[in-house]
Amino acid sequence: MNYYLLPEDFGAKGDGVTDDTQALKNCMASALRGMGIVNLKPRATYIISQTIVIPDYISIIGNNALIKVGGAWNQVSVGASVPVDAMLWIKGREPIAGTDLTMSTRFISDLQIDGNANYKNLIGMYMGTADQSKITQSSSVNYAVYNSTFKNISISHVFTGLFLAEVWGCFFESITAFYIGDSGLKIQGQIVNNTFVGCHFTGSNNGVYVNGAIYQGFIRRPEGCMFIGGYIGSARWGVNVVQGLAFKFSHVIIDLNTHFAITGADMSDFVFDGCWIYSKTRAIDIQAFFTTKNNTYVAFHNCNIFSDGVADPYVVFVHVRQNGIVFNGCKIKGAMYWDDGTSGVVTNCLWGDPPTSRARIIKYGSGMVRQSLNMFKHDGTLIVTSGTN
Repeated sequence: MNYYLLPEDFGAKGDGVTDDTQALKNCMASALRGMGIVNLKPRATYIISQTIVIPDYISIIGNNALIKVGGAWNQVSVGASVPVDAMLWIKGREPIAGTDLTMSTRFISDLQIDGNANYKNLIGMYMGTADQSKITQSSSVNYAVYNSTFKNISISHVFTGLFLAEVWGCFFESITAFYIGDSGLKIQGQIVNNTFVGCHFTGSNNGVYVNGAIYQGFIRRPEGCMFIGGYIGSARWGVNVVQGLAFKFSHVIIDLNTHFAITGADMSDFVFDGCWIYSKTRAIDIQAFFTTKNNTYVAFHNCNIFSDGVADPYVVFVHVRQNGIVFNGCKIKGAMYWDDGTSGVVTNCLWGDPPTSRARIIKYGSGMVRQSLNMFKHDGTLIVTSGTN
């Protein structure tokens, strides 16, 4: 049974002046294990000075209210491995009556979260694991956020906008992160089968950052996430993948990046479909920390891929021993460089830059890039390829 809770009934003022931290904590605590729905006052401003824990099974109707850091921030630990600078901790499910399979079904909607420029390490929303050391144990409870919905949430003036530590099967719609010091969206941990629709992620360093975590003694890569529509940009790196598996970006704008729009060190089965990919320097940079760890099947279908071509001569750079890289039906402006030992396919693409005798696909050393004969520049001439076939 769901029941509604009003923070004002627990002493909250929502006036943008009073510190409502304790009132919000008391409100959340009263709903613990009770399937409560916290109903914030429309367009109120709740000032906080410590992490607010959103327990499992609690939903929030934000009514466009603002949760904001006031003049001070108290670094009080709320859980092992949970950053003390997290404004909201969306807590994973806890075991109930000995079962390990109980699922959460909560939602959070129509909420604004704003940090404070004086506190450089704040995280807007941190989701998942109560204690990341637990996921190294075979018999552990994973404390994941399951099957939840997050919609119409804006996050600003923090170091990291949205941090996913352990999140499974959740749906994110119209999440916006702006004025972010580092990463708009940080995915690092056990992240499985999540969907992002119409989200905007920007940051000074990364729009979207993806990395793995140790699980039962092995590295577990985030996997199975889909991005549909939306915008990623205003960062040094738009999509920055250290480790990731089976991500799809469909009709996403990845734009206005000073380094690389897309870069990956260990990315397998990544697909970019119908995306607009632009960088002031190099649009796509595919590499690996170790030459024995290859990017396996990274595909770009029907994408617009271009850069200014001033600071960097290559729009695409595929580094040593990267395999299974596919460009199909793309419009590309600039030259592609394929390094030693690379392999891939470039087919049905259209070069959009002015006519030039310079090679559009440049190969170095061994390996194979198969170039389809129906690749043309905009003037109808065949693309020139140089290097080893």
